Parts: sequence; C-alpha cells; structure tokens
Amino acid sequence: MSVDELKAKMHEYLQSGKTGMQARAKQLKAAGQEKEAKLEMGRLAVYDIFGTMLEASALKVKMNPQYASCDKSKVFIQEYLMAFITQPAEWRLKYIQAKESGREEEIALGELRLATVQEIKEEFLRISKGEGA
Repeated sequence: MSVDELKAKMHEYLQSGKTGMQARAKQLKAAGQEKEAKLEMGRLAVYDIFGTMLEASALKVKMNPQYASCDKSKVFIQEYLMAFITQPAEWRLKYIQAKESGREEEIALGELRLATVQEIKEEFLRISKGEGA
C-alpha cells in the first residue's frame, strides 16, 4: 500500500472518530455532564494531534531526499509509529505525577489520553497490515 493510500485510510478513521466525539461531547454538555464532555474533548485533541503527526510523517517521507531510494511506505510506517512513542511521553509523565498527588481529574484525563493513543496505534497497525475493517 502506498503512503498516500495509508494516509488516506488513516485520515478517514481519524475523521470518523472525531465526528463521533464531537457529537458525544455536545450531547454530554447538553445533558449537564461537563466532566464527561471535557474528557471526550480530550480524546478529540489526541485524534487531532495524531492527525497532524500523520501529515508530518507523510510529508517527511515524501520530501526528504534521503528516502528517495527507500520503500517509502515502510519508512512512513516507521516514522508514524515513532509518534506513538515520542508524542505521549509528556502525557505519561503528567499522568504519573497526577497519580502521585491524587489529582483525580488529571488522572482520568491521563488514562484517557494514553488509552486513546493505544487505540489509534492499533488501528494504524491494522491498516498498515492491509487488514479489512
């Protein structure tokens, strides 16, 4: 699968997820469930960040001359998977600090962010292996 195909399938997944999260956040807020709506918006932010990282990884592979003679799809997969290590590093640290100090709201947000990262990563791995939905 080409970089463009991988990117398009992943973009579709992310966009679909974001649309659902926006609707859920709106419903939760309308129902007066502010904390839950805030958490849903936290998930949405993770999707946004990994959408940006998807674009950056694809652009890096396409524009960097060092990858001209490489299997660009393979390099793209590796580049994007690195985002799943580097991007959540600060979130992991904040989560640990929140747990140590017992800040429940920050603990919940940290757990949600890290679980969402794992969810997105698993979907990307599934797509990159060419598995059907």
